[in-house]
Amino acid sequence: MGSACSGRDASSLLSLGFMLLLLVTALTALTSTVEAQAQLVPDFYKSSCPMADTLVSSAVDSALNSRAAAASGVLRLFFHDCFVHGCDASVLIDAPGSERSASANLGLQGFEVIDAAKEVVEKQCPGVVSCADILALATQLSVKKLSGGRITYTVPLGRRDGLVSSAADVTGKLPSPVASVATLKAAFSANGLSTEDMVVLSGAHSVGTAGCGFIQNRLTAATPDATLDTTYAAVLKKQCPTAAGSVNLDLATPNQLDEVYYKNLQANKGLLSSDQILQTDIETRPMVAANAAFQTFGPNFARAMEKMGNIVQLTATQGEIRLSCRSFNQA
Repeated sequence: MGSACSGRDASSLLSLGFMLLLLVTALTALTSTVEAQAQLVPDFYKSSCPMADTLVSSAVDSALNSRAAAASGVLRLFFHDCFVHGCDASVLIDAPGSERSASANLGLQGFEVIDAAKEVVEKQCPGVVSCADILALATQLSVKKLSGGRITYTVPLGRRDGLVSSAADVTGKLPSPVASVATLKAAFSANGLSTEDMVVLSGAHSVGTAGCGFIQNRLTAATPDATLDTTYAAVLKKQCPTAAGSVNLDLATPNQLDEVYYKNLQANKGLLSSDQILQTDIETRPMVAANAAFQTFGPNFARAMEKMGNIVQLTATQGEIRLSCRSFNQA
């Protein structure tokens, strides 16, 4: 009996030790993230490149004026970047096997906007401004343009560009268009974002398009999707007779970042099942209702974008400042 008791004690000690190790690891990661965020400041380039904000703004505005659709592309780029290794511009690497080549990223657009801004900045301040910061600034400008100037927020700077970009790392980090609420919550929680942040940031689906292949499950199932308005379903079947092609995420105001996305969900007119499910979940339904008013959605979206922009792991001397956003610097 004595030896059995000792065995249980040893097992308990091992379990306790393992739990303590997990706790220390988690706290270390959290401390690292908090320290990184603390080093981000709006005037980070005031000495090294005083015109950085102006140069980026001018280049981005020019690019978006040439192709307005790129604004929603840039916004999506930022989401996909920050959810893998933090906001380190790793999604911009254009090489075989990079994040950009992952199946979840094949439809990404807006790369040319970041390239244009980087080219202008490099001429004035070579090797100073990171692609990660340029992407963050370009996203803020895209949000402002898409919302008709109604949504603005501050972008603290000081991010560094990542040294790793692998398609394999994307797996499981970006929720799919058919994800459950539980999966969505887990994906956002893994990045320090709350369920409310998830609902608010999902409002980015107020702009842009989605491939018809992502909604075939809702249109061709033997049993009609009870969460899809029948009239809207008929429209979608005409627009997406096959998996080829694309359709607007928001049927009412497809080019405006606004609260109509949430009104669509309330009317069972959310395009993706991962969007519509926010209306059926008991926890997220009240959040959908609250954001159906722009006076709530606008400020909420601004705060959530600032928070997502702080998913930063590389600052100070970590990572690098790429000379081209599409490739790592040569060793």
